[in-house]
Amino acid sequence: MKPLSKQLYEIRSGGWPVFRRKLGNLYYLLPKYYLKTLLLLLLQAPWAIPGVILIRCIRPWRTIRLGTLRSDRIGHFAADAGQQWAMRSQEQSNYLDLYWLPSKTCNSFWAEVVRRNFTVRPWVKPLDIWNRILPGGAIHHRPTSTTASRDINGWLEKTQAKLPFLPEEDERAKAWLRGQGWQDGEPFVCLLVRDSAYLNTDPLHEKGDWNYHNYRDSDIATYVPAAEWLAEQGVWVLRMGKTMAKPMPSSHTRIIDYAFHPEKSDFLDIWLFAHCSLCITTGSGPDMVGDIYRRPLLFLNFVPLYNLLSWSNSISLSKTLVWQSSGIPLTWREYLDHSYHHTNDYPQAGIKIIDLTPEEILAAVQERWQRIQGTWVYTEDNLKRQQELWKILKSQPDFSEYHGWIHPESRVGATWLRNMGDNFLEIR
Repeated sequence: MKPLSKQLYEIRSGGWPVFRRKLGNLYYLLPKYYLKTLLLLLLQAPWAIPGVILIRCIRPWRTIRLGTLRSDRIGHFAADAGQQWAMRSQEQSNYLDLYWLPSKTCNSFWAEVVRRNFTVRPWVKPLDIWNRILPGGAIHHRPTSTTASRDINGWLEKTQAKLPFLPEEDERAKAWLRGQGWQDGEPFVCLLVRDSAYLNTDPLHEKGDWNYHNYRDSDIATYVPAAEWLAEQGVWVLRMGKTMAKPMPSSHTRIIDYAFHPEKSDFLDIWLFAHCSLCITTGSGPDMVGDIYRRPLLFLNFVPLYNLLSWSNSISLSKTLVWQSSGIPLTWREYLDHSYHHTNDYPQAGIKIIDLTPEEILAAVQERWQRIQGTWVYTEDNLKRQQELWKILKSQPDFSEYHGWIHPESRVGATWLRNMGDNFLEIR
C-alpha cells in the first residue's frame, strides 16, 4: 500500500473520481468487520458528536463517564467489573458511569450480572468512541482497566461491596449441588488446572497458534492425591473448566469432574467460584471470580511468579525453573529477571520448566487448607524466608507496575519456599 501522503496527493490531483476509486479499493483491503464498524460510526456521528458536547457542557453539575468492560476473557471481565464495583462504592457521587458491552461475551451469565448492576446501554458505544476521538475527553472516559486488571490499589479489600446474586440464583445453585450429594453447609473447593484445550476451541478467539501459552499448562492427574486428601477431610472438590483436554482420573464420590458434567453452565461457572471455600488454580482467568468475591486462593504451578496476586488472600507456588546446562535451580532474583510470558522464551534463555510433583501439590494444599482451618503454624524460619522474598521482590525497578497495596495474607507457599533451600533467597 502507498504511503498516506502519496494517497492524499493523488486524491487532490485527481479529485472525486480518484477518491471514489480508492474508497472502493479500501473496501477490499480492510476486513469487512472493521469497514462496517467505521461506516456505522460515521453514520452515528450526527447525533453522537452533539451528545458528547452536551456531556462535556454539563460537567460542572455532573460528570458523566463512558466506557466498556473487556468481555472476551473471563479473567479480565470478572476482575474489571468487580474492581470497578468496589471503586464505585467509595467514589464521590458526582460521577455517573455509563457502559456498553460487546455483543459477544465469554460468559452470558456474568454479562447479565453486569447489565443489571451497571448502567449498560448499546447507545453508549458511539458516545464513548467519539468522546475518545474528540480532543479533551479523558475526564469523561471510564477505562476498562489501567492496571491490566490487577487490583494494585487494594480496592477489593477497602470495601465489602460485591456484585450480588439474586436469592433464586443462590437456591438454584445449591439445588444443583444437593443433586450431586452435597449437603448444606459442607465446604467445597473449585479446582482449575489449565490446559490448552480452551483457547484452541473458543469461538471468541481467532484460530491460530496459541502454543505460546503452553508453559502455563499442567497435568490434571498430578492433582489427584491432593484432591482426594481434601475429599477425605469431608471437602467436596469440583474440577472446573469450560473446555478441558481430558477428564480427571479419580472415582472418589466427593470429587465432581464438573468440566465434563452435562449440566455445566455459564451460571454455575460463576456461582461456584464466587461461593467456594477455596479456589485452587494454576492462574487462568475464572479464578478471578473467586478473587473479586474474596475467596481464599491457592495458585499452583504459577509462572511467572513475579505476577503473584499480591492484593489477595492467596498462597502461590511456581513451577521449578532450572538452568538447562547445569540443572541448578534459579535463584529468586533470577526468577524475577526471567519472568517471561512466552513458552519459547524459557528454552531460549537456557531455562527448563519443571512442574510441581504430586507430593509438592499435596503439601501446598494441606498448608492452604490448614491455614483456612486455623491450624497451620508458621515457624520463625518460615516468616524470615517470607520477609526476605518480599524484600527482594520490592527491590525490582518495575515493582509498582505489578504490585501496590499488599494483602497481609499474600505469600509464597512455606513448604515450597523452605524446600527451595538457602541458595534460592541467597541466604548466607
